[in-house]
Amino acid sequence: MEKKSRFELGHTEKIRRSIYVFLRDELERRMKSIALEEQYRLCQEKKIPYPYVDSSELRPKKKEFSMESTEARPFFIIFCEDTIDEMHQKYIRFSDSNRVRKDTIALVPNIRLHRSFYSAVRFFERDSFFELLDQLIDIDYCLLIQRDNRYKKRNRYSLTHFHVKIDWPIADAAESLAKELRYISKNLYEKGERYAEILQQKLFEYYGCHHQASGGRRSAALIAAQYLKSIPGLATVYVSSSETKTLTRYSEKGVARYAIIQIDKQFAKSICETNNLTEEGFRQGYALGESENFFDVIIFVSYKHTEWGAPPTDGKLRILKPDYSWLGVDMEMILPMPHAVSFRPVHVKWVYKS
Repeated sequence: MEKKSRFELGHTEKIRRSIYVFLRDELERRMKSIALEEQYRLCQEKKIPYPYVDSSELRPKKKEFSMESTEARPFFIIFCEDTIDEMHQKYIRFSDSNRVRKDTIALVPNIRLHRSFYSAVRFFERDSFFELLDQLIDIDYCLLIQRDNRYKKRNRYSLTHFHVKIDWPIADAAESLAKELRYISKNLYEKGERYAEILQQKLFEYYGCHHQASGGRRSAALIAAQYLKSIPGLATVYVSSSETKTLTRYSEKGVARYAIIQIDKQFAKSICETNNLTEEGFRQGYALGESENFFDVIIFVSYKHTEWGAPPTDGKLRILKPDYSWLGVDMEMILPMPHAVSFRPVHVKWVYKS
């Protein structure tokens, strides 16, 4: 289902879209802090090495297996602009049994319940929202944030469900994408088993993963991202992985990743010269930390789909060519520190630097 742009919406829908985008920015800022910044500070406190991400790990089609990092904090979150209809419960497992209520989350060990739980805790606009999110984020499977449809006259978003499973088969997700990109017309196996197997591998490549090296959360997240194309409104999926040490976002903007990297000070000097910054300004505005030869920074990498990973302009069926890449690096930026509110992200070319 093609998502409507803001200019195709009615006035009420435009207001909702604006609220959703604003809240998503706030959520993303907090997810970046939980997945990366807090774990980095924790490593500093414990005086243990942080598992920095190498440039090759941010390149599409990376095949290497990675060891899980005990310093990473894995999680999986879906944030929808509208309310997911109950007809989708077959593949996205949310129901009254895993709704965020006082009686259901009381079963979670070490959680602190609030006296005003029903009226306050799980709504996005409340100060308690991120406190609850932080307590539930480590629970396996997925957290679901969506518009609360019991408040139809108000655009209220809340954390509605936890421990949400994604049960859509990989083969169905691959078939959906292959039809979208016009590599098949009827079903996944219409051109044989080998063709179907390659399409399933290409599904992972489309979402910036490798089919053999993607763990459970990452596989579920990309399958969810493909499934959520079928619902009205925007949907955003966040997944933090203890294998990749990255925070990945799937949205209407495509695929993007956040990671903490090390850049050598000579490279940082060239960035400063290009962006009219002093070394001290770079240190104060962008550096999480530094060593003798390196600065530690957060990089944001967005990806774009090639012509072979996008629907053909003529809408005609086409032949799959497995060697042609479906995803490439689009934009790379070093992000300012949260306190550096007057600093802007700076563009770099780092992923293919070495």
